[in-house]
Formats: sequence, C-alpha cells, structure tokens
Amino acid sequence: MSTIKKNLEKNTHSLPPGSFGLPLIGETIDFLRDPNFGDKREQKYGRIFKTNILGRPTVVMSGPEANRFILQTHFDHFSWRDGWPKNFQELLGKSLFLQEGEEHKKNRRLLMPAFHGPALKNYFTTMVDTINRYLVKWSNLKHLTLLPEMKQMTFEVASILLLGSKPGTKTALLSQKFSELTAGLFTFPIKLPFTTYNSALKARYFLLNHLSE
Repeated sequence: MSTIKKNLEKNTHSLPPGSFGLPLIGETIDFLRDPNFGDKREQKYGRIFKTNILGRPTVVMSGPEANRFILQTHFDHFSWRDGWPKNFQELLGKSLFLQEGEEHKKNRRLLMPAFHGPALKNYFTTMVDTINRYLVKWSNLKHLTLLPEMKQMTFEVASILLLGSKPGTKTALLSQKFSELTAGLFTFPIKLPFTTYNSALKARYFLLNHLSE
C-alpha cells in the first residue's frame, strides 16, 4: 500500500475507482475497525483504488506488479517521508523507514552488513537459545496466548542482537513499550491523556532514552 505524494484532490488526471468517504474522516473508521478493509475494497474496485484514511486522500495499489512499480522500476515517483500520515513522522522520527533519496541509500548501505552473510550466522546461536528458553516457559503454562508471546520473543531476539540488551524483565518492558509505540501508528493522533496516541508518544520517549543510555 502506498500514498501518492501529490494531493489527489487537486490532481486534474482521472482517479482510480473508489470512494473518499465522509468529509474529513473519509473511510478511516472502517479502515481501523475492519481488518479486511483492503481486501473488500480490492474485490469491489480492483487492485488500484482510491480512499481517504487517516485524514489523507490515498491511492492503494496491491499485488506483485504494484510492488515492483513502487519499489523498483518507479521508485523515484514516490515519497516515503511525505506519503505517510503525520503520526508516522512524529512517532518514527528520522528513521530509515521515512528517509528517501540519497539519504536513504547511504544509511541503508551502512545497515546492510548487520543483516547479511557472516553476521546472520553469528546470530544463530543466540536465536536458538532465546527460542528454547521461551519454549520451556510456554511448556509450563496452563494457558498460552501465542501472539503476544511471539511478539515479545521476536523483540527480545532483536534487542539482544542489535542493542546488546540482556534477557529479563527489562527486555519484556521494552517489548511492551514497542507495542505501545506501534499501536499509535494506526490511530487518530489525539494528544490527550489516556488516548492510544498519547501512550505511543510516551513509549517513544521511553525507548529513545533507553537507546541513548
């Protein structure tokens, strides 16, 4: 899925089929409530359709041809930084996810060695040890809700390998804060106490402080 850089409402070219929904909020409520939002729209309008989510007119493109068009052959026609909603930019900051052009290429090259070749082989033992520890933990539970446990295990592997963290309660807390952060990416950016977005901002500050240490 990709948000086109140009303002679609001002575009003089013909737009793909679809609906912008209600004024201001568009189809955001359906998007947040319905996990099959994209599939339903694709069945109705095809693999390229327009909508309005999170306060922005949006064109959704799905399928392998669309991915190739966006990620390879016409990469320079899209903006990753400007295409995402403001809450992405506020929560993720200047991360690689929101960089583009030469800045993105430069920083991606710096990170690539950590995810290829010999580096991956060195990760294997730590990954196996962590997974085995979780398997023992799960075998002693009477009831197991797998999704949150899998999320925590995956985060712990990444935290140990990439940040040098130690297994334990601190890593579990970091995993919880990361979940709170990501929950704020697809919600209304309302900065009021007890809102999901406000909790996401607090989690962001907590994680940044941990990284600074």
